[in-house]
Amino acid sequence: MSSEESEAGAAGVDSLSLDLLAHALANVSDPRDRKSCRLACRSFARAEAASRRSARPLRREALPCVLRLFPRLASLDLSACAGLDDACLAALPAAAAGTGHPLAGVRWVCLARATGVSWRGLEATVAACPRLEAVDLSHCVAAGDMEMAALALAAGLRELKLDKCLAVTDVGLAKVAVGCPRLERLSIRWCLEISDIGVNLLANKCRQLRSVDISYLKVPYHHLSN
Repeated sequence: MSSEESEAGAAGVDSLSLDLLAHALANVSDPRDRKSCRLACRSFARAEAASRRSARPLRREALPCVLRLFPRLASLDLSACAGLDDACLAALPAAAAGTGHPLAGVRWVCLARATGVSWRGLEATVAACPRLEAVDLSHCVAAGDMEMAALALAAGLRELKLDKCLAVTDVGLAKVAVGCPRLERLSIRWCLEISDIGVNLLANKCRQLRSVDISYLKVPYHHLSN
């Protein structure tokens, strides 16, 4: 291909709207091919930034860059982000500064296995994501009642996954039940400190609850009133 043809092709891509370019990128399934498109053409990079709704950064150092590049994220998976801690989460609003509405569109956050995150980090996350609807805190074995109190600040929460959060008790579950009345789905598998008292309180407070996974809990089914 001649240089004239290459320039003509680039000009042709640049003349397309972001919507059309985003539609074209949506049909590219291989992440490596999508990355090649972004690197080869600035228009594709802008379309990706404007249309991307999910991100899964693998390093804490990359998190500020990801938030600046993709200001319209709806889901943020931090489960594979090595070294994630409270300081990283506290810096989320500053990291997203300059994007217009920092993290306002984020509705789902995954912090599974984020053992370095405590109630301080969760409180900062809830404050930074006012439309938060779903949180995955699975396998955070040290997460306890203080972490539940931080999550209870997310009044719009609809889905919560707490599998193997071994330190959560009925007290923490009660805080979630009172603070998150719109909760629809909850998983508390292997939360061995939760009893039928906490589960019954949850059922009474969260009237929109549709699904509760209590697998491996020491809860006799005949003690559940709901």
